[in-house]
Order: sequence, then structure tokens, then C-alpha cells
Amino acid sequence: MKRNFLKTAAFLLMGLAATMAFTACSNDPETPQDERKNKLHEDPAKMEIQLVECHLHVDWNDIQEVGGPHQNTESDKTKFMKKIQTITYQNVAGKGWQLAEGSQKKFYVMKNGDYYQDPKEKQHYRPAPVYLLFIKYYNTAGKIINHEFMTEDQARIHQHFFTPVNVKSFVDGKPETDNADKSELIDYLYTDTTPWDGTKKDKTAEITGKQNPVGFKGVIRFLKNDKEFDLKIRLYHGFKGKTDPKTNQFCPFNKPSSSLIQSGEWDVNIDVPFVVYMDRDEMLVDINEGDDLSKLKEADLDEDSNSTLHRIMKAYGISWAEALQDYYYYTFTAGHSSGGIWL
Repeated sequence: MKRNFLKTAAFLLMGLAATMAFTACSNDPETPQDERKNKLHEDPAKMEIQLVECHLHVDWNDIQEVGGPHQNTESDKTKFMKKIQTITYQNVAGKGWQLAEGSQKKFYVMKNGDYYQDPKEKQHYRPAPVYLLFIKYYNTAGKIINHEFMTEDQARIHQHFFTPVNVKSFVDGKPETDNADKSELIDYLYTDTTPWDGTKKDKTAEITGKQNPVGFKGVIRFLKNDKEFDLKIRLYHGFKGKTDPKTNQFCPFNKPSSSLIQSGEWDVNIDVPFVVYMDRDEMLVDINEGDDLSKLKEADLDEDSNSTLHRIMKAYGISWAEALQDYYYYTFTAGHSSGGIWL
């Protein structure tokens, strides 16, 4: 009898130990997934950034609803003051993002003029120029992979941010340490479309950037003249989402919060040089269409005209005659048409 009791007790103790061991294992914390190894998209091997100078067919504040930016017509004789500019980077093993061979090195832009459809009442604000900013990613095979980031699940956790850094004066090249609020330099609207490669103009897509900002398509304008800076472009990859964990709201285009940064990682982080060399309101050279430029000399033009030309000379590192010719073809091109690039 005593022997049977001891056997029963022993079995009970063994069962209790096994139960405790199982319980202890089941309470172990789950090992978090390494998002860098479990991405549902390829890592970009090449990045192409395109900047398109535009005018507006709608008010600035209506762009995210109805579109409206339209490419300014460009002459094929313009050598420097291009209205469509492209910079290409390649992701080089061991070196990171490097400027692609033969690529443009900087974007050259103008501070927008402040224009209104109703100037007297200052209503219907239509600044000019504004710029469409397009980003395209390619894999190692040279195929575009934007669609991988724009699936329903991936668009929910990805967002580009655009932050000016390393600000200096265009006039003397000195750093501007007193310009602490970088939000005064640019304004940007997310204008991503669904599907990502359609356009509102052609009725092949709807603009969804306001409701779900990603940043493959956007509209940017420059608020201060005489500035050089790097635009830090970062593609955020959230572990669970892309809204600020504390506010449950999207962060501003230029200011990802610290709590958001801690909840994800950067798929792309690159600094792109910009030069704001001209204020559109001050851009004027006293020449007319049809003038024989070969007969003009610097002394023939007034101070304001030469001031404009010297800005062009400084920005592009060209001569007075080259600046005059480029300004001529930039200004006196084919008139407005319904063609070109639209949002």
C-alpha cells in the first residue's frame, strides 16, 4: 500500500514539473522579426529623381484634390536652364548611394512668385513656378519597383520625408546657422496617385497622397531666394504603420517625430543638392523676341537685366553671352499647350 502511494506521488510530481516547464516556455517573449530580413519589397539599386517646372491650373491648396500642375514648355535649344531635370543615384556595395556616372549633380530652381487669380483680394493663390517631384526606384536588373512599395500593405508603412539640411548662402557660400527653422525654405504636398503610375489629368488615377502620403509623386515650391542646401530624402519603413505612435497622425513632410523614427527604419537616406538662384519676381532681362543676341554687349543692358544674367552665370558657371542666350530660349519658347507632363 505504501509502495503504491509513493509511485502515485512520484508520477504526480513528474507531471507537475512537466506542466511548469511547458508554462514557463509558453510565457517566454516572442522573438521580434528582423524587418530588414522580412521586407516584402526589394531594396532599391538605383534611384531616379525628376524635377519638372510647372505652372498651376488650380489654386495651390486644391492640388491634392483635383491636380492642376502642368509642365512649362521647354525649348530644345536651352542648354542650362532646363525645365525638366533628373538626378540619378546608384546603390554601390560598400559605398552606399553614389551619383551615377553622367548624372546631373544639382537641381537649379527658383523661388516662386506669389500670384493670385484675384490680386486685389489676394484670393485663389497660384504661386509660380512650382515643381513636380517624381521618385523612381529600380532593382539590380534595371526594372522599376515602385509598385512593390505601393501595394495596400506596403503603402501603409512607407513614407518619404523631405528635410533641408546644410543650408548656406548662394551669394557667398557661408553656412547659415541662424536659419534654424528649415520649414521656411520649402513647401511640399504629397500627390501620390492610385494606381501609382496613372494621372488625374488622363483620368487613369485618383490623387490619394493626402489620405495616404508616400511621396513617389509630390509638388514642391521654394520659399526663399539665394539659398543652397541639401534636401535630405528619406524613405521610412514602419514596423507596424507610419503614423506617429503618440498622436496617431501623419508627421509633416519635413519632420518625422522621434517616436516615429524609433518605430521603424530608413529604406533610403540620401542628401540631394539644391540651388535657389533666382526669385521669379525679379527675373527680367530687357530683350525682345527676335533680337540679334550676337550684337548685344553687357553695357547695352540695364542694371536689373545684368543682375539677372549674373545670377544665371554664377549658378551654372557660364559666360555672360551663354547666360543671355539661355535666358532667351528659356523665355521665348513655344506657347502654352495641353501637352507635356501633368499630375
